[in-house]
Amino acid sequence: MFGLKGKIKNQLELISIHIPKTAGTSFRNILKEHFGEESVVRFDIVGKEKVILVENKELKPNKLPAHIKVIHGHFNYIDLIEKLEIKKDVPVITWLRNPVERVISNYFYLAKRLKEELREEEKGLDILSKMQKSLIEYARLELNRNRMSKFLDGISLEEMKFVGVHEFFDEDLEYFGRLFGFEDIQTLEHNITGVKHKVCVEVAQEIESLNALDMGIYNKGIKLRGKRINKYL
Repeated sequence: MFGLKGKIKNQLELISIHIPKTAGTSFRNILKEHFGEESVVRFDIVGKEKVILVENKELKPNKLPAHIKVIHGHFNYIDLIEKLEIKKDVPVITWLRNPVERVISNYFYLAKRLKEELREEEKGLDILSKMQKSLIEYARLELNRNRMSKFLDGISLEEMKFVGVHEFFDEDLEYFGRLFGFEDIQTLEHNITGVKHKVCVEVAQEIESLNALDMGIYNKGIKLRGKRINKYL
């Protein structure tokens, strides 16, 4: 059941770190298309207790089934290697997004989900408008700052097999397909569109300053992408 120093053994062939609001659901569907429906699972490590969830259910017994070849979900890399016995040759991948746009998108997504869960209009309530944080209040919380950096703690972009950039999703997806031998990957349907929420310059600038570490990672990702493109021109 357990590997080195109590770590969970596994048969993983790919690790995909899903930073929120970087087209993760679309990408997971693409992974399922090519690796197989049963081989790809949503994998999260949550809470202070660092509970492992597989398809939103706690992993019990503490063992990853052999049919799981790809994990894709919300987890910090440093937490992952504490929990799982990861072989050195297993590729790790992720997608980045402009930190300002990512925070804004995450905020409005959560606000929408909260509204749907409360269903205030059906119940004749008006709690959400009184209790909901504004965008900048949400952005100022430590929990919501530099989330890309937190997810990638313990691994550098240079160590990763693939780093895609959300703003160039189609182009980078095509490269991902070539890299892993999926020749028809560009023909798959995917959806990363949504409402573009505009904010004032002052708010955008503050969000950027609150996410200085993420801006550094994002800019490095853009540079690495440029080098990759030049290499294959």
